[in-house]
Order: sequence, then structure tokens, then C-alpha cells
Amino acid sequence: MKVQRRVRLELILLAGLVVCLAYVSRWAWGSSYGNGVYVTDAGETIRVEYGSSTGTEIDVSLFSDPYVKTGGDLAVWVQIAWENQWGYVWGTFGNVLTMDEYASKLAQYPDNVGRYSSFILQNWIGRRTADCVGLIKSYGWYDPDTGSIEYGSNGMEDVDTEGMYEAATVKGEIDTLPETPGLVVYMPGHVGVYIGGGYVIESIGTEGGVVKTRLDGRGWTDWFQCPYIVYE
Repeated sequence: MKVQRRVRLELILLAGLVVCLAYVSRWAWGSSYGNGVYVTDAGETIRVEYGSSTGTEIDVSLFSDPYVKTGGDLAVWVQIAWENQWGYVWGTFGNVLTMDEYASKLAQYPDNVGRYSSFILQNWIGRRTADCVGLIKSYGWYDPDTGSIEYGSNGMEDVDTEGMYEAATVKGEIDTLPETPGLVVYMPGHVGVYIGGGYVIESIGTEGGVVKTRLDGRGWTDWFQCPYIVYE
């Protein structure tokens, strides 16, 4: 009996170690550019870079002016999200994911959230999360005085990817993209934020979260100025 208990205990400890190693490798995998690979639902393989932290704090001292929403500070914002490895949950916009919020989104989007339930529960609870357009809205809705992200605030409407693209008055095809950090890059159904130097930060999908990718070869078709913020 003692031997059986010991074997059972060793198996439990081994299983726990495997889970821990899997979790660590999930975040260490993409620690340098080109070592991370994300596979989309369509089977497309994309090289990505992950950030190196898992914090939830937002350092407003990094902004040129936390009270004015600008393209430059949008680029700073998404880099904060990238560095802290924000997750992706459909319909979220930058707040820390609680069990109550998860349950709410599961009820609201049973297909887009439900099929990733296990992954979300294992990886994103207690972390900030945003879907692709939610990453941009999280900046627009951020209140520097309270440190909270207030839904629908600061004049930024709650629009989806297509709605934001259609609302933009300054836009162009991707091969005319200016070297302006904070411009939004677009493909049908998805957006990211150009940060300069040929790189984009995007909330790529539930099993990827917020990642850095190369602009070239990613499939972006257009760029635009986010219609709710100021560009110099």
C-alpha cells in the first residue's frame, strides 16, 4: 500500500511538473523575434515575438500627454500591452480578466469564447485581455486619473473592426503606409497598430494574445488613422 501511494504521489508530481513546463514554455517560446510561431485557425503560420513581463500596471509617465489621445501614444500603449503579454478574449478591451468577466463574455459570445474555454482559464484569468480592435479601444477608453478603462468614454465609439475602418477619413493602401507610429493597419476582419521600423503589434488570437509581428508579408491590405485620436 505504501509503495502504491508513493507511485501515485510521484505520478501526480510528474503531471504537475509537465503542466508547469508547458506553461513556462508557452511564454518563453517567443522571447526573441522569430522563435515564436502562431498558427491561425486557417492554418497560416506566423512568426511572432512575445513580451517579457506579465504585469497589469500601466505607466502613464511613458505617454507624451496622458490626457490627449494621440497616434504616438497609441503606439506606446500597444507596446505596454505587448511587453506585459496581454491576452486575447473575444469582446474584451484591456481590463483584467476575472471569472465574472469571463462568464459574461462566454454568455455573450458562446462560440468565439466557448471553444477556447480551457485555454482562457489556464492562461488569461488575472491578466489584461483585449481582442484586436479592443486593444485600440482600450487606449481610447483609458482614464489616467482613475487608472481604469471606461467603456465608451473619451469620445471613442464602440465599433468593430469594420466600423472603425469605415469611420476613418484618412486611409490608404498598405504600400503607401507612412512611417508614422500609431497608424492602424487593416485586413478584412482584423486590425493591428504600426509601431514603426517595419513592425506591428496586434492582438492576434486567443492562443496568441498580443504579439509583435513584421509588417511585410502579414497580409495587411490598408492603413488608416484611428478616427477618434489625434495625429501630428
